[in-house]
Amino acid sequence: MSETVTETRTTYVDHAGYRFALLTLGNSGHRPVTLGPASLAGFEDAVCALDLSGVDAVAVTGKGSVFCAGADLKTMTEATTPEQAEDVARRGLEVLGRLAAVPVPTFAFVNGIALGGGLELALHADYRTAADSVRALGFPEVRLGLVPGWGGIPRTAALLGSAQTACLVVTDSLAGRNISARTAAELGLVDAILPEGGFLTASLDFAAGILSGRAAASAGAGRGPEQEPSGAVHGSEALEDVRTQLDARLHGAAPAPYRALELIAAAAAAPAGAAEQTAAEILAFGELLLTDEARASIYAFRLTQSLAKKPAGRPTAEPLPIRSIGVVGAGLMASQLALLFAQQLRVPVRITDLSQERIDAALDWIGGQLDKLVGRGRLDAAEAVRDLITGGTDKAAFADCDVVIEAVFEELEVKRAVFAELEPLLRPEALLLTNTSSLSIEAMGTALARPGRLIGFHFFNPVAVLPLLEIITASQTDETTLATAFELARCLRKTAVVATDTAGFVVNRVLTRMLVEVLSLVDDGGDPAVVDHALDPLGLPMTPLELLQFIGPAVQLHICETMHEAYPARFAVSTSLRALVAAGLPGYLDNHGGMSTAAAALLPASKPVDVGGVRARLLAALAQEVTVMLDESVVAGPEQIDVCMILGANFPFHAGGLTPLLDREAGTAFHSELRVPVPAVG
Repeated sequence: MSETVTETRTTYVDHAGYRFALLTLGNSGHRPVTLGPASLAGFEDAVCALDLSGVDAVAVTGKGSVFCAGADLKTMTEATTPEQAEDVARRGLEVLGRLAAVPVPTFAFVNGIALGGGLELALHADYRTAADSVRALGFPEVRLGLVPGWGGIPRTAALLGSAQTACLVVTDSLAGRNISARTAAELGLVDAILPEGGFLTASLDFAAGILSGRAAASAGAGRGPEQEPSGAVHGSEALEDVRTQLDARLHGAAPAPYRALELIAAAAAAPAGAAEQTAAEILAFGELLLTDEARASIYAFRLTQSLAKKPAGRPTAEPLPIRSIGVVGAGLMASQLALLFAQQLRVPVRITDLSQERIDAALDWIGGQLDKLVGRGRLDAAEAVRDLITGGTDKAAFADCDVVIEAVFEELEVKRAVFAELEPLLRPEALLLTNTSSLSIEAMGTALARPGRLIGFHFFNPVAVLPLLEIITASQTDETTLATAFELARCLRKTAVVATDTAGFVVNRVLTRMLVEVLSLVDDGGDPAVVDHALDPLGLPMTPLELLQFIGPAVQLHICETMHEAYPARFAVSTSLRALVAAGLPGYLDNHGGMSTAAAALLPASKPVDVGGVRARLLAALAQEVTVMLDESVVAGPEQIDVCMILGANFPFHAGGLTPLLDREAGTAFHSELRVPVPAVG
């Protein structure tokens, strides 16, 4: 697998009476700057070749919006032996150590994104500046099934202490969060924030000020790696708190965050760079790189990145312009959609409902959400967006809309009636979108004069958080409609996955199959606590009964009935779920996560069940359903199922979504290429 080589260009700059050796990272392609073996060798050669005679300081910077995006994942995953895996960490530490060993002051001018190995590169410098536009500084390694292997943990712990290091390296990483330059400066990770315009000159000014003694840096700058700063309070307690949170969430399913905590604890007790600490860092990185969880995590990362940029199934047809949007309904989902359209597209959005009171309530809710976004600094002014959204009971106001989406009750006849009323009011080329979660698009459009412009456009709740959008095509959906739907998804910053018009589509079909099996076991008298927690060792985001509580029993019952109608042999309708809905209960669980007394009264007397057998049954059911979905060509391949489960159901990276997890736990072979080859013996 070829590496996109990052080149290190050396220039000598005279500024404010000082001479700087400036190392600039860049490549000739369109990919972000990363550090693979050849790139590291080039950087090492550049550092070793520096002519330091008369040079007062050395600085490293990048080009454009990227400083360095980290290690090259493509070449990294070619490692198949412990020696090769450990050498990835060992070589990075060796090369970055060249910068740290330079006998004059060193600076990192962080012009843009600095992630993973890129941030570790910056941390090997004595001082760091960052452009005020930088929004992505962080350590993604733990989310990728790894740990920072190039000194990031001990160097961050030396600057910030173990509690904040655990937040950045473990908690933020698992959540997929990065920090801005401003936050980094507040923490003490960088020493100065400077304007993006003229950043290099301003950084040289800052460096000259440091050299002259005129400028001050953060408390940890320039002192080199050492033990955790005095004043770090309750570091060990903070690490135990994080471990407790990991246990509750992951149940030990992903080894990387636990290894990271071990390294952070060691960093608090010994100077960074100590031989035993470096050896532990190399060993941890090498062992993790060869785990199935790391391979699945890296697969998941690549998948979500690539399908967000180039979704499969997008036609070459020219999309129609979208200048105004109508939303039918004023409930919570419709309100979320109206807010998203107005905020992302900045086009007029019109809401209709049968009741003006409901419309007014929706507009008030939208206004409140906008005010919250302004308060959090995520929106400059609420009025510009608020003024785009209007509402009324007359659907004739949709006459000029390019797109109208319905978000009404999940009932086929209700949705048919909505479209029958809408179609005569709209221009012939206007698109009709449905946010249905499981109903047939083709059945919905049977009475339409132009069914080719109807398409499924299924968002996930909460709309602002979950990035998946399922685009559902029927046999009559035309290419222009599909192209416009993809373009609309792109403008909304959603990852679109196209699926055929089959019951439940992707996410709801998979989750419902799991819930059907769980409820079948419970209805047969299986101990609900054992059944509900059987999948805990896999580290999924919720137990099945927690998921059902989140969805709502009535909604889930409706989905189960829809799925049973389509696939009666595999999707039974639970008797206890029917009883639960009839009783008006919010779910099976109480406020503490145990079985509620009222729900327990609807179930037969429980009997012991083997947790391993339950887990095997649930995984076998999921494996069967995925296989059937692929045989039916619901999506293009297992990759689309995985991205749906990651972005629409919060399935974790360490599971690779779903199919790599099934390969590991259920004996399937969807992704044999993700398994690390076992070296031959003898």
